[in-house]
Amino acid sequence: MMLGLLVLLSFANNRHHHKVLNSVHVDFLDTSKMFITELEVEHLLKENLAEIQDSILNEANLKHFENVLNTNEMIKSTEVFYDLNGKLTASVVQREPIARVYDQGFYYLDEDGLAMPMSQNYSARVPMVSGVSAENLSEIYPLLLKIREDDFLKKHIIAIRKKLANNYILEVRDKDFIVNFGQISYLDQKLKNYKIFYHKALEYKKLDSYKHIDLQFGNQVVCTKK
Repeated sequence: MMLGLLVLLSFANNRHHHKVLNSVHVDFLDTSKMFITELEVEHLLKENLAEIQDSILNEANLKHFENVLNTNEMIKSTEVFYDLNGKLTASVVQREPIARVYDQGFYYLDEDGLAMPMSQNYSARVPMVSGVSAENLSEIYPLLLKIREDDFLKKHIIAIRKKLANNYILEVRDKDFIVNFGQISYLDQKLKNYKIFYHKALEYKKLDSYKHIDLQFGNQVVCTKK
């Protein structure tokens, strides 16, 4: 019985490995932001299949397909596999921008702190960063992560501008005051202070009275009226 089972398993495995690839399928784990399309990923796979001229279900090719897709600047990671019916599936995780950077042209900064090109398919709603060179983006990266993780700040802060060395200005949505953040330090305390101030000023209908909000003085929020 054991010998018969081994023979059947060997036969099934051999039959699977001699099946011909009959279709390609792309599965995005997040379809709310399409920086690269399903058709573009399918094209990359089919183009590569044509180059290697191997239409048999060859497990050795899967890592190669993953490497090809992972070199695309819109893709963070992929998992490529065959199913029992001869279909090749690529499960794709796209890169996630946390800022749009202007430095003699536009590009994104992604969640890993790496530069990412703009996409022709989708424009991410993320803060604009200006006045910061590519070499110094690591300085502002922790602040961008804090903004991304907070629902209020993510919707509220639309731009970050470097004014002087170690001095940053925040621009906010639907208000004409600017926020002097100062140095990229004491992030939790400064952002907490700002949120408390903002909601209190909103409650008392005072937000439109200010032209300048300063967060750089430790545990204080200093306001300048119009």
